[in-house]
Amino acid sequence: MNARTGFDTLAPEFGLKINGAPLPEAATADLIDVCVLEDVDAMSMFTFSLTCYDTVQMKVKWVDEAIFREGNPVEIEMGYRDDRQVIFSGEITGLEPAFLENTPPTLTVRGYDRRHRLMRERKTRSYTNVKDSDIASQLAGGAGLKPQVEDSKVTLPYVFQHSQTDLEFLLARAKRIHYEVVVDDRSLIYRPRKIDASETLTLRPEIELLEFRPRMSTMGQVQEVLVKGWDPKSKKEIVGRSGAGDEAGLMAGKKSGPSSVESIFGKSGGASVCAPVQNQADADLMAKQRFGEMALGYIRGDGVCIGDPRMRAGIVVKIEGLGDRFSGLYYVTSTEQRFSLQKGYRVRFAARRNAT
Repeated sequence: MNARTGFDTLAPEFGLKINGAPLPEAATADLIDVCVLEDVDAMSMFTFSLTCYDTVQMKVKWVDEAIFREGNPVEIEMGYRDDRQVIFSGEITGLEPAFLENTPPTLTVRGYDRRHRLMRERKTRSYTNVKDSDIASQLAGGAGLKPQVEDSKVTLPYVFQHSQTDLEFLLARAKRIHYEVVVDDRSLIYRPRKIDASETLTLRPEIELLEFRPRMSTMGQVQEVLVKGWDPKSKKEIVGRSGAGDEAGLMAGKKSGPSSVESIFGKSGGASVCAPVQNQADADLMAKQRFGEMALGYIRGDGVCIGDPRMRAGIVVKIEGLGDRFSGLYYVTSTEQRFSLQKGYRVRFAARRNAT
């Protein structure tokens, strides 16, 4: 067994700031656990729980303290004594006290990253001659966030937001072109999925990787995806195509899911989708997105690793020691980083891969 490197895993630590100040020592002494959940397709969320009963004065405490009021900014760090990093920045949105039989009362403080500001109101409005990245910049500014967007390149004559929150609308627009919507502190990031990126860290069984359950399935893997739309001006059909070979990369594998299906079972045909598209470039981009998302479902896995503040949703990790087919690069879609007094620092995660 190789030694774990990079930090002292025998000394896990966390840091919790509210309103820019560290959590008071008295509250830290009552803390039970801290948890941060991230997902590439949803808002990030935090919870932390603490006992909330004063055994000396025989009364409930913390529930009415101003420090835990809704709207207060929260910053959470996790790591080890030689490597602790900020993994979450957001705001308190709710309190959940629990008064149970034969158990000391507890208080759970819950909150979300600042994407929750984009969920407050349903809106109906239109956009003309814009790119999806332009829309992301506009919506970010309206929520008081700094936009950090990557150019989506295709200009669209008309886009309609129909009775959707800004976040619902933005996530739907991102999904159709294989983009992600991420918030880092007060910045909204709008970017393509980074499945072709280099690995951020390496996980090895019984060293960093404590559990892992990959599942490979050929079901749903097709050779080609067609997106069909209609051009009302020219009165002609618009067809976007994407197929094997259009993957962003093979994630250190040898053959993608769609290619494997063809070589094993023969031609698998294609999937045809009728969708509102506005020009050929829009159709091509949407076809590539749908094909890439389908291929990325070839291998899905979930696991547990020792705590690492670099383990975040949206990164690529390298997993070794699983044989030739299941070793390689995986795109992390969600993480649950948890620090508790009983188990220390652990990360549960879900990941995908498009090739073996």
